Amino acid sequence: MARRSSSRKKPPRKKEAEPRIALPSSGLAADILALAASGALEPAPAAGPAPLVERRAPESEPAAAPAHNISLFGASVRQERKAVEATEHLATFFLSGEEYGVDVRLVQEIIRVSEITQVPRAPDFIKGVINLRGRIIPVVDLKRKLGLGEVSESARTSRIVVVKVKERLVGLLVDGASQVLKVPVASIEAAPEEVVEIDANYLRGVAKLEDRLIILMDLPKVLALELREGGVTAAE
Repeated sequence: MARRSSSRKKPPRKKEAEPRIALPSSGLAADILALAASGALEPAPAAGPAPLVERRAPESEPAAAPAHNISLFGASVRQERKAVEATEHLATFFLSGEEYGVDVRLVQEIIRVSEITQVPRAPDFIKGVINLRGRIIPVVDLKRKLGLGEVSESARTSRIVVVKVKERLVGLLVDGASQVLKVPVASIEAAPEEVVEIDANYLRGVAKLEDRLIILMDLPKVLALELREGGVTAAE
């Protein structure tokens, strides 16, 4: 007699309910996003009639700073760094053993002393005129102009610094040319009285470097007489 199979079909298992995510009771989108970003939202078990688990951000935690504050802070730092790193380009030369500097953008070229033609009835600090590639320009003895003596034209180191101020070319006779360099703007201070022997109105300040001082000259003020209407023209 055949034995009946005692196996019975097992009833299908009930599909487990998907865990529900516990949301803050406020229902505000800002609260939900804040909790989701912090990882505080976790699925709550759906079995049983247990209420939804409510997780709130601690009240003592400070709110995150807005992103624009960070960008403004970065811009402020960049501006401060830029101010610290700002530099000024100078062309320097010597007068009576002191080193002077002028804005390099005013300097056209520096040449050796060539033949200077004297101009009758010119001021004593006007050395004369020179022919610079077909253009006649006046030459100012800068030492005599500033009351520091007189430049020796025969000295091997003497140079003529050709500058362009107010669209006019003028040659400055100096004891010697030095170099072109960058000076931090932060190193420039007002000229102390004991450093210079000339009129302080002719100066913009003094650049204090590690190994020396550079006196910054205000050329438009120094050459005010020569640059005024007819001043240089008369010398030419």
